This record gives sequence, C-alpha cells and structure tokens, in this order.
Amino acid sequence: MKNTIKSQVSAVDHGESLQLSHRVQTQRSPLSSHVNLDSSHFTCKNTAPPSYNQTNTVRPNSKMRDAEELTEDRKLQAVIEQVMVDQLSRAVISDPEQNAVSVSPTSVPPRYRRTLHHTKVKTQKSLTENILSNKLCFQARILSRCGREACRKLIGFFFTCDQTLTVYEYRNFGKNRWNALPFITRGVHLNRGRPYCLQDISQGAELHFCTDGPHLPQSLRHQPCLTLRVTDVDDTAKGDLLTQSGETLHCVSKEDISDRNTLKEIQGAVRDRLKGHAVRTLVSLGKYLQNLDLKADSVQQKELLRRSLMEQLCLTQQDFEAVWRIVSRRAEGRVHPADVMRAVTGEMSENRKAVFLKVYVKLDPNKTGSIFLNDIEKFYRGKQESEAALEAGPNHDFLAFVQEAGKITKTVSYAEFEDYYEGLSIEIPDDEEYINNLRATWSI
Repeated sequence: MKNTIKSQVSAVDHGESLQLSHRVQTQRSPLSSHVNLDSSHFTCKNTAPPSYNQTNTVRPNSKMRDAEELTEDRKLQAVIEQVMVDQLSRAVISDPEQNAVSVSPTSVPPRYRRTLHHTKVKTQKSLTENILSNKLCFQARILSRCGREACRKLIGFFFTCDQTLTVYEYRNFGKNRWNALPFITRGVHLNRGRPYCLQDISQGAELHFCTDGPHLPQSLRHQPCLTLRVTDVDDTAKGDLLTQSGETLHCVSKEDISDRNTLKEIQGAVRDRLKGHAVRTLVSLGKYLQNLDLKADSVQQKELLRRSLMEQLCLTQQDFEAVWRIVSRRAEGRVHPADVMRAVTGEMSENRKAVFLKVYVKLDPNKTGSIFLNDIEKFYRGKQESEAALEAGPNHDFLAFVQEAGKITKTVSYAEFEDYYEGLSIEIPDDEEYINNLRATWSI
C-alpha cells in the first residue's frame, strides 16, 4: 500500500516538473531574424543583468571548458605529429650535405660527381626522432590589424640540436577536417643579425621574420616584416632544455633595458591620460590609421602620424621620436604605423587577448576580417560594460559604436572591434572583471 502511494506521488511530481519546464520553454522569446540594434531590443533579453564585480557572475559550463581543453590538446598533439613526419620524411640521399663528396674533384668527372658510391649512408645533419624530441613548443599569433591574419592559430617549435625554428598553422577545412601546414620553414632565423636562441622564446616576446618564405600567404608577402607574438610557452620544458643543452644566459644589453623602460614610462603616462575617453580616442585613431596606410611616402606617414598622436594623445615631440627610434631599431628600419601606435598606447594582456579572439572567431567563424551586424545582434547579450567603464558616459556605449561603424557597410571590421576592446581594457584595470565582461556579453 505504501509503495503504491509513493509511486503515485512521484508520478504527480514528475508531471508537474514537465509542465513547469514546458512553461519556461514557451516563455522564451526567439531571436528576430532581422538586424535590430536598438538598445531597448538588446536590454529586453536580460531584464536583470548581473553585476560583474561578483565572482559568481559567470558560471561557465565545466564540461564545455573541459571539452575545449581536450580539443586544444588534441590539436597540439596533431601538429607535433605532423612536424615529426615532415622533418623525418626527407631521405638521407636528398640531404644537401651529400653534395660535399669526400673524393677529390679532379679524380671524378663533374657529371659523375654524385653517384651511389659517393653517397653517404648517414650525414652529420641526419635527423632522428630522438634528436628532434629535444624541442620547445610554443604558441603564437600574428600582430596584424587584419582579422584573417590575426586569428591564425600558429604553433612553433625550436629545436636545440641545431638552433633551428619552424612555425606551423593549424587550419580547419570544413566541419570535421583539419590539417597542420608549414607556415615558416625550419631553419636558422636571425634577429638583428643574431640567430634566435632558446632564451628568446618567452611569453610576450616578439619574433620577427622576413616575408619571402614559400609558405606565407600573398597578403603577408607584401608586408615589410612579419611579427609574431609568443602567447604561450612551457616554462618547465624550457628550463629542462636550458639545463640539458648548457646554453649560457646572454645578458640583455643596456640599450634594450633602456628601451623597455622608456616604452613602459610613455605607455603608463598615455594610458593615464586616456582614462575616461579611451574607447572614443582609440577608435578615432584606428580610423585615421586605416587612411594613413594608403599613403606611400614613409616620410609623410611619419609626419602625419606624429601630428595625430601629439594632438589626440598629448604626446610630446621627444616621446614620439623615442618611440619611433625604438620601433625602427627592433624592426630593422621597416616601421609600420600600427607598430608605432601599439608601442605608444600598449596592448591588453595575453590572457585578455585570448578571450577577445575567441569572441571574434565566434562572430566571424570564417575569418573574413569583418563581422555582420546581424551576427552581432544574434550573439549580443545585455549589459556589456562594467560600472567602472560606464562612469565615463555614453562614449563607451557599444551599441552606438556598432551603429556608427556599420552605418554604410553593415559590417564591423576586426580593427574597429579590436580598437573598441583595447580602449575598454584601459578603462577596466582588473583582468577578472574584464574577462567576465567578455564572457557574459558574448556567452563564451
């Protein structure tokens, strides 16, 4: 009798729970299919937006995070396997060292200089899996204002056996197809006349390469220099390799130390002056920078950029010349206006940048370099700025920014999107608050 009553009660509870879930589902309003960037339309989705200052504001799905980490690990392992296959697939007979035969050139005619009898079974540079295992893996991104280039997923390898470096790109072809393709050919690459060493690979470091590589896309070959920013590196493996290889620590020159301190001082002063209007100023400078890129005369570029930075950032003539000298020395004379602006205003941290790039790829999955307004309307969720950022007034309004940027083309470019969030990064000093801001706004 008791069992019968319990079964009836459980059946009633189950039925009530189904009815309640049905009511909740029917009360949810679907997204409109047309573009509607009115602020009332966006705020109605979240009638009671949470506060970003609380630690329990964003409760990410742990299973989803674990799945993302597992996917990233699989990508890295796949690239490592592809690199090993590529480097070990070259036969010993095709090694360039085979051309240096040990016999005298006079004893063998030139046409018969390379024969099977004169081919070595093993050369000094013959690679084995054991030799290639002594490598440092790192992740990097391209410093570019083009969305297609900035979102490339790059994984690099530094081999301690011969001090060579290579970079691969992890690319998706379709929904379930991927491949790891060479991006920078393995070899000894120079940095201001000195080969890159193991100590040069650290988080936040910049690696400069020539743009004449065979695997680089045409869009990058027209650039004077390719700059990669190291975003992640295994410090434990790096320490083990340094101990194993016995590489001596190279001292940082006094000039490099002075340049770092100069940039740090200038960036700190500029970012303090930008507080309260950082978003508006950086967006305005970004638009000016796009028009400045169309001018071919480098001398005229420098003069126009100097006037703009002195006017909008209150930069002194002495500080501008110091920044220009530092950027020019690092890039070996190949100065780009975007590099100068980046050196003056600084950048968000790599932790913030990683979340920002996830947001952009969600809005532009095909990496075309621009976001359609209807995609912004589709993914945008409610309150987008923290209370600290909104104290400056309507200049931080994301909706107004989107309406202005996409007024003609109905799209927002990667550079414009980046300038907005770089400005917002200046207004929000706390990393956790800024990252929670992005995650809650775009549901990532």
